[in-house]
Amino acid sequence: MIGAAVVERLRPSGRGLAIAPGVLTGLIAAVSGIGVAVSPFLTMGVVTGGALMTFALMQPLVLVGLMLALGPIDLSFITGGFKSMFEQLGGLDMNGIRLIGMTGALTLVVLAERRVGRQLFRPAAIFYAALIVYAAFTLSFSPSPIDGSRLLLKLAYPLLVFVVITGMSPGRAQLDRLLDAVLIGTAVICLIINPLYVAFGDFEREVGGWLRLQGVGSHQNPFAFYLLAALLMSFVRATTRRQWRYVLLCAVCSAWMVLTITRIAFGAAVVALVVVGIAGALVTRSYRALFGATAAVLLLAIPFAPPVLERTFGYVPSFGDLLALATNPRALYLAINWEGRQVYWPVVIAAYLASPVLGLGLGSSAFVLRVNFPSYWSNVVHNDYLRLLSDTGLIGVTLFGAALIAWVVVAVRALRTGDRTAREYALPALGCIAAMSIIGITDNAFDYYGPFTQYLGFLAGGAAAATLLAPVAPAARSQDAPQPVEGRA
Repeated sequence: MIGAAVVERLRPSGRGLAIAPGVLTGLIAAVSGIGVAVSPFLTMGVVTGGALMTFALMQPLVLVGLMLALGPIDLSFITGGFKSMFEQLGGLDMNGIRLIGMTGALTLVVLAERRVGRQLFRPAAIFYAALIVYAAFTLSFSPSPIDGSRLLLKLAYPLLVFVVITGMSPGRAQLDRLLDAVLIGTAVICLIINPLYVAFGDFEREVGGWLRLQGVGSHQNPFAFYLLAALLMSFVRATTRRQWRYVLLCAVCSAWMVLTITRIAFGAAVVALVVVGIAGALVTRSYRALFGATAAVLLLAIPFAPPVLERTFGYVPSFGDLLALATNPRALYLAINWEGRQVYWPVVIAAYLASPVLGLGLGSSAFVLRVNFPSYWSNVVHNDYLRLLSDTGLIGVTLFGAALIAWVVVAVRALRTGDRTAREYALPALGCIAAMSIIGITDNAFDYYGPFTQYLGFLAGGAAAATLLAPVAPAARSQDAPQPVEGRA
């Protein structure tokens, strides 16, 4: 195990150091006791974060699976509330400690295990790794290095998940169990935890009478994006294994997504399902996946479209009205309720033009918004393309685009093997990449490392790992497709 290898390298020699473990244990106990008395929530968070790092060295795949199963669950209650600590520095809670602990722990795994570290220099990860290195460099001239450091960890997390999955090279059975754990976590959240959460009154009533629900302590948007990723995974499982439990999980995820009334999630879900359906049809040479995706889009759109249209335009327009707006981009832009985003964007664009190639430094978009708008306004630009462009310039955007293209190539290669496990990772990976391209237009996918982007790294990494396990075969001959019998005409 990785942890054993690290411990062996660091093991001291000599009899005089035999009492070191006892002394270290006593020191930790004394420091923890003082910490609990002085700052119990911070101490709890630090201890939990340290436990994550230690466990990651021992069982990295198990820890990744646990974080994937937790998904969108808000852990801030462990440390006294949302960003309740270090408010003068922007706030910190257990969610942030989890991010710090996980990125630190997985970084240690990358450094300690050579086969994992080598993945950073492979074509599938090298562009993403270059983005992280360049983004870290921009902190040297950023006007807000604290905001930039937060964003750097959020950007690095999916990459670390990807390289750990590919580098540890889990077998097909272990890959299947990881995906099982994610979907079981989704079922528990959607069928047990979230109904109890909503039953105690945590929801919002929107204008027009629509009831808008949150999810396990998180805002509607990240919860909807989590449900989108889970919907794609369960949909592909349903098409490959043809089991009703996955169809039912698709229905449950769709129902909760509708109740969030998240506009960008609706658009992203439609695009993602279409991409999955087309890719599945091309791979299997069968229209079953495409018909299934089309049916899923229609079943999602019937209840989802009316509240989304009302939130967008203030009323539910007719098909003729929508067609007229679609043919007049200026009228469409003016008719949409952007909820203040259109005020942010010109200000950030004007600031970006001061350094279009290098960018202003990671975290600069948050600084620009904080300087130009009231303190009680959001300091996130609600457009990840513009955010990355202003912070890292054309260099950063180019590297990020190349990184996503590299993961698309990974998914396509996995699909070409014809292996069922590879397909169950590759198709949702393509769907999540397509969804992220839509979400980034008006939201902050980079911030949703727990509810969304970790699944992007996980699915792409699983597709890469499954490709190594499967012999290359014609795309039409999938593992679960019937094979011809010799001797029959």
